[in-house]
Amino acid sequence: MQTNIVLSIFVIAMILLASNRVRIDLIGLIVLLGLGLTGVVPSSQLFDGFSSEAAILIAGMLALGEGLVASGVTEALANFVRKMGQGHERRLAIVLMIVSALPSAFISDVGLVGMFIPVVRSLTRRVQIPASRLLMPLGIAATFGGLLTMVGSAGNIVGNQALVTAGYRPLGIFGITPLGFLLLLSGVAFMTTIGRILLPKTPPSTTMLLDADEGHLRQFVSELKILPDSPLIGKSLDQVHFFSDHGITILRRIHDEQIMTVNGKTILAPNDILLVLGDVDQLLESDSVQWGVGIAGEPTTLSLKEHVDVVELLLGHRAPWLGRTVVQLNLRQRYGISVLGIYRDGQLLLQRLATVRLRTGDILLVQGAPESVAALRGLHGLIPLNAPITRRAQPSYRLWLSPAILLGSLLLAAFGVMGLRLAIVLGVALMAGTGILSLSNAYNAIEWRIVVFVAGMIPLGSALISTGITHHMVHALALWKSVALHPVLMIAVLFVIAAILTQVLSNIATVLVMAPVAAELAKTLHLLPYPFVMAVIVAVSVSPLTPLANKVDLLIMGPGGFRYGDFLRLGIPLSLVMGIVTTLLIPIFFPLH
Repeated sequence: MQTNIVLSIFVIAMILLASNRVRIDLIGLIVLLGLGLTGVVPSSQLFDGFSSEAAILIAGMLALGEGLVASGVTEALANFVRKMGQGHERRLAIVLMIVSALPSAFISDVGLVGMFIPVVRSLTRRVQIPASRLLMPLGIAATFGGLLTMVGSAGNIVGNQALVTAGYRPLGIFGITPLGFLLLLSGVAFMTTIGRILLPKTPPSTTMLLDADEGHLRQFVSELKILPDSPLIGKSLDQVHFFSDHGITILRRIHDEQIMTVNGKTILAPNDILLVLGDVDQLLESDSVQWGVGIAGEPTTLSLKEHVDVVELLLGHRAPWLGRTVVQLNLRQRYGISVLGIYRDGQLLLQRLATVRLRTGDILLVQGAPESVAALRGLHGLIPLNAPITRRAQPSYRLWLSPAILLGSLLLAAFGVMGLRLAIVLGVALMAGTGILSLSNAYNAIEWRIVVFVAGMIPLGSALISTGITHHMVHALALWKSVALHPVLMIAVLFVIAAILTQVLSNIATVLVMAPVAAELAKTLHLLPYPFVMAVIVAVSVSPLTPLANKVDLLIMGPGGFRYGDFLRLGIPLSLVMGIVTTLLIPIFFPLH
């Protein structure tokens, strides 16, 4: 009975993850509720995941990584890449991949890529190459960089936790470093040879709305006139739904030959000229006559530079607007800005913006007063693409002190002076005490959704083991006698399975499911588990077959103008090459016996 219950909860969790429509922290809570209400896991053990080393390390490393960002280390690296902008494309790709991979060994790869995207776009305009030629190497290097340490990604930490749960000694912080370094070099070599051929060579036909160099709208803007007998006269824009119902965004109002900004309280007057963005033809084919609206003149290109700021905002994984529509956010009233369009999956959305739920990787074209737009830069997870993110100048000593604290803390744990969790707490305390990192920023940096998800999935993993479900999975793998007799081939099999699963599930979920299976398989074959678990950890980081495999890929998709096929065309050969390299290298660094 318990086996069926656990299996049902597991299947439901996998379906929810594969749907990509439910927040992962909610999935973690659903799992906890299922295990608790059915009594499969005793209440005394149900919340052990929150105190597990995996959950604490994920939270702690995100906080420590924020210290590097707050002290200006990542910005200094980005500026270094910008100064290399006069070089050849291949040289730029090599420098960018190495510079972005090194900090990724300690901080969130998604946050790091968010810092580098504006720099790369500025750089590609200067050297006149498509942004895709550098953004894809950037994304790959950031994920590969997570393999340089066992705390470089949440997947590494979860994989180490699986070893502990199976009764084995966890790998040290730098236990993966030699393998990770060679994998990174292999990735750089691939991207600067074969990968260059597979990358898009020309900019996409549908690009951003904004000309970042000139501050002009690339789309044509129409002029609509409020006729003298219009029933809209005397009404505020908050009271008028005619324009929004037809996907029309009002940019400016011309009244008495003066260009004015608009907001919800703007009162329409006879003969007002409205500068609008949207499908005006569709509007004029409707009942516009009875509303007293007509075309005022020929389409014109509108320059907003003197009157308003127009920026492209990339929504990162921690953006506060995710999962909500533009109407629900009420951005005009709350921030004094308007959304002109959304760029998603290679397409520009100008209509029905009110029904589109925002997600990671969306690019919003917004306009507003300079002070309103400037205020947006203080919101976590919103990345302005027009110009690199600039932060308040920091004392120069923090530039070297923050990495010294981070490395010093990790070395204390690596040499056994103190436990890893205590070392990370020490690092956070030192950064806070020296003024490098405020505790509020440390809390904001922690991705609580991941922490809650991991805390919910850990007891499910224990239940899968205790009920024998994991053993049945292992038995199914062990039936491949020809493979089982050749453990190196089993490493390849685990790599392939994990690489495929991570396209459907998240990389963390894939490791949570596959790492215990890999450890149990090693026991069945009377081998050490490290090579098998390592195959799973590596596979989820080096297999970008789709942009859903990693949030980094979703983040670069819009700015690079990538389509799903671009990831598949590059990801298949890259995954094959990395699979071969991984299968050959793992037994060298992690013996089977």
